Amino acid sequence: MAVRSTTRKRQQKKQPLTALRRWFAPAGIVLLMGILMGGAGYGYHHLSQPGRLPLRVVEVGGELNRLRPEEIQETVVDAIDGGFFSCDMHKLRLAVLAMPWVADVSIRRIWPDRLSMVVSEQVPLARWGVDALVSVDASVFRPQSLADFDGLVRLSGPQGSQQRVVAFFQAAVTAALSRELLVREIELDERRHWWLRFDGGLTVSLGRENVDRRLAQFFRVYPRLAEHSTRQPERIDMRYEHGFAVRWKEPADGDRVADQVDSREKV
Repeated sequence: MAVRSTTRKRQQKKQPLTALRRWFAPAGIVLLMGILMGGAGYGYHHLSQPGRLPLRVVEVGGELNRLRPEEIQETVVDAIDGGFFSCDMHKLRLAVLAMPWVADVSIRRIWPDRLSMVVSEQVPLARWGVDALVSVDASVFRPQSLADFDGLVRLSGPQGSQQRVVAFFQAAVTAALSRELLVREIELDERRHWWLRFDGGLTVSLGRENVDRRLAQFFRVYPRLAEHSTRQPERIDMRYEHGFAVRWKEPADGDRVADQVDSREKV
């Protein structure tokens, strides 16, 4: 009996100790995680301070023709405002995109001190207005010099219309070439009227309504208008409901002659 009584007392003494262990074990784990996380947070905060882990290498890749990697590197170095963790990557990307010939750029960090970027260049399709170029994806950009691009077609239009003008040009140029016409200029004026000017001086007015139909009609009747060796059209106005007006080039011994032709009749 005494032995059993002694045993019960010992068991009673161990029970509070066991309960304390069960409580302290998870509490200790939580405390340890808090210390580790606090240390990690402090470490990141410490490393992200300006001047910590400076960026020392800027790599530039991509198929470049007009851009020099050194120019891009100089732009990036001027825009860097922190270390490996603290540098504003969005700001860097905007700085590179602001360069005239840059179409797009991707930038990534490489531990511990490197930036790697891939740059794609603009591909010029035509001149835009007086002082710019427009790319195949209708992006307008302004290089320092346009001296190498005098032979490109000139496109123009109100602000924000470049997508529409480029699409119109791409649709018109193939049909023009099939009729031995070289497009020199396409203009969408402030009144949203379309004008085409071709090599040799021919100007075509399409107006602002039914433009696709009028353009198709022009290409249909042009071969007959141009087949005369003695006179060539100088200006064609396609804005008539059932016809068009033609002004012929001035002959050597006479004045210009303007004709209005009903398109329902043979030219």
